[in-house]
Amino acid sequence: MNLLNLEQGPWKTNRSWVSHFNFLPEVRSGISFPKQVTLHDSTLRDGEQAPAVVFSKEDKLEIARGLSKAGIHYIEAAFPAVSREDQAALERIAGDGLQAKITCLCRAMEKDIDLAANCGVWGAIIEVPVSYVRLKYQFGWKEEEVIEKALRVASYAKEKGLSTYLFMIDSTRAREEFLQKLLTTVVPKARVDRVSVVDTAGCVNTGGMGYLVRKVSQWVDVPIEVHCHNDFGLGVANSLASIENGAESISCTVSSFGQRAGNAATEELAMALQYLYGLETGLDFEALYEVVQRIHTISGWKFPPNKPVVGEKVFTWEAGIPVAALVKNPHTVEPFQPEIFARSHDIELGKKCGRANILWWLDKLNVSADEDTVKELVNEVKNEASRLKRLITIKEFKSLLEKFDLYSNS
Repeated sequence: MNLLNLEQGPWKTNRSWVSHFNFLPEVRSGISFPKQVTLHDSTLRDGEQAPAVVFSKEDKLEIARGLSKAGIHYIEAAFPAVSREDQAALERIAGDGLQAKITCLCRAMEKDIDLAANCGVWGAIIEVPVSYVRLKYQFGWKEEEVIEKALRVASYAKEKGLSTYLFMIDSTRAREEFLQKLLTTVVPKARVDRVSVVDTAGCVNTGGMGYLVRKVSQWVDVPIEVHCHNDFGLGVANSLASIENGAESISCTVSSFGQRAGNAATEELAMALQYLYGLETGLDFEALYEVVQRIHTISGWKFPPNKPVVGEKVFTWEAGIPVAALVKNPHTVEPFQPEIFARSHDIELGKKCGRANILWWLDKLNVSADEDTVKELVNEVKNEASRLKRLITIKEFKSLLEKFDLYSNS
């Protein structure tokens, strides 16, 4: 029996150590991963549909530049039919010479294609409703009408020189037979470049999403993109399940911005692809973190401090036992390190702190103390934090050190 060397493998880098089970042949058997998974960020369109979020033309250009700098491959920059300001912003972004390819959302209407072409985008995302519930209760369209509209408008977009996406709204609640007919008719006849499988209501599980993407990959011979909403907290999981089953591109938004529970989060997907799957994204994670923080600021939205990947407190520790492990080797308690994002650890002083917390701050303040004093400091901090029902500030800790004749502000 050959024992696996857990110190060497794609699961471990200088800045990360994830589960080796992710990479076992038994786990990856039968999966044909694309050479590169591309990310199609829709923060400027679907993300802006979040209540009370408004990005100005200047905001949109700044965000697009930041996303492109981070290495995001495609940017869905607007729904130009919304307003003249959206059109102006889209035209500015499309003409800015960004590395990322710029797309926009279009209804299955020639006038929307004209807007897209006039704004100078690379690609048109042509949306058509496909679910039983949408067609019956929202649009009142027959399935044949959808096929006719999609074929006509996708062909028109190609005539205008645009790359085309067939964006199938609410794919996960569509009749399978209809999806097959739609795709096998429209994709070859209109020379569609990509198809987007869309979980608009965020209502499918990973098994269902994987099944649907496998089916679509059997029906068409063009790249498949997925667009997953997050109503059950499965946006990222369903997107990754899609990659395992034939998709090669993911539509996403920064920090899950969007309507209701939002979309699959760009930064979470990027990290999962890079570290859990070992798929090279080509992204600059420092630049990605910077643009994420900037979008948070511009939007005015507040996020929980433990937000995955980019939360303010994800590299902050208080409990003494894990802090002791962290000091010895950060890999023991974290799957990835803050240096990936040009961040650093922060150690708090509170009710749950231990010896390692005190030593960490003593070292930071260039203060020495014997072991008995460290123990007393631990007890003092715990008692005071319990009394105040909060963390101890560094100013308060310095005052405590003064009582022990260990620190002076002079």
